[in-house]
Amino acid sequence: RTMQDQTTDPAAAVARLGADLERFIAEQAGAAARVSGLKPLAGGASQEAWALDAEIAGGAFAGRHALVLRRDMGGALSSAVIGRDQEFAVLRAVHAAGVRVPRPYWYAPDLSGNGRAAFLMERLSGETIGRRIVQDPALAGARAVLPEQLGDALATIHRVDPATPGLESLHRPAPGQSAEEATIARMELDLRAIDEPHPALELGLHWLRAHRPAPATPVLVHGDFRVGNFMVGPEGLRGVLDWENAHLGDPHADLAWCCVRAWRFGQDDLPVGGVGPRAPFYAAYERASGRRVDPARVFYWEVMGNMQWALGALGQARRHLSGQERSIEPASLGRIAAEMELELLDLMQG
Repeated sequence: RTMQDQTTDPAAAVARLGADLERFIAEQAGAAARVSGLKPLAGGASQEAWALDAEIAGGAFAGRHALVLRRDMGGALSSAVIGRDQEFAVLRAVHAAGVRVPRPYWYAPDLSGNGRAAFLMERLSGETIGRRIVQDPALAGARAVLPEQLGDALATIHRVDPATPGLESLHRPAPGQSAEEATIARMELDLRAIDEPHPALELGLHWLRAHRPAPATPVLVHGDFRVGNFMVGPEGLRGVLDWENAHLGDPHADLAWCCVRAWRFGQDDLPVGGVGPRAPFYAAYERASGRRVDPARVFYWEVMGNMQWALGALGQARRHLSGQERSIEPASLGRIAAEMELELLDLMQG
């Protein structure tokens, strides 16, 4: 069915998906449902996203709902990416904990009879495109407050109890293994799977092993906390999106990932996602979390972050080259790995 969807008339494929969604929503809501406005959303390199409106005739969900469908596309950025069932469980847990996220609705293990899991969640309004967030004059006020808002949001995420139902199956370090060791081991597997020489990445693995900090107590980590995965309005942060990399690990990993150069979208003098300096971001996080930010640990995880994104970009290229997902997006992502390799070398040189 996946290949069939790719080769038949696009309008017919959309109509089939709409019919599948109407059936599924009606089953979950216990009332007739009508889907309209179904259209694919931009972005999402490893998962497919669709906007839709659902009109439900009665019951507890009676009324009109603005929704987003997230479903498997084929392949993944890395071995760290969780399944849609786990992502949905995480979304439910963090929503209940008060994190600014879309409201989760329903999970479908096989929405269309093609083995592709999916779930439905609330559709937030605002801007998600990184370059617009860091450049649009209309979002200047948002940029002024985003560093503190992001620090607050990240502290709320890290306070979620890892024992919360639905989080027990997330990736976590093995007994006696630190988050750093677990991440290095996973990246080594990803590098081997790419099966081509990358001396800069081999050197990066060596540096990361040689400079491992002392283990930290694992917390719930978003895993892709960055501009591009935030819904932003003129007043600032409206929601944290894309939880497919959630796991248990070092909280500094999220702090550093938000500051990786690739997510500054050309505003290199503003290390927090191209919107602001580190100081208010760290200060807000410390106030809300009660944890001290260790700049040396953040630096270590920033090196790690460039390694991870380089491997993610190369993994995307493999998806295209292997025929898993023939698309210009993963093909083009594979070409930017050299940018992270250069940044990695610069950082390691100090």
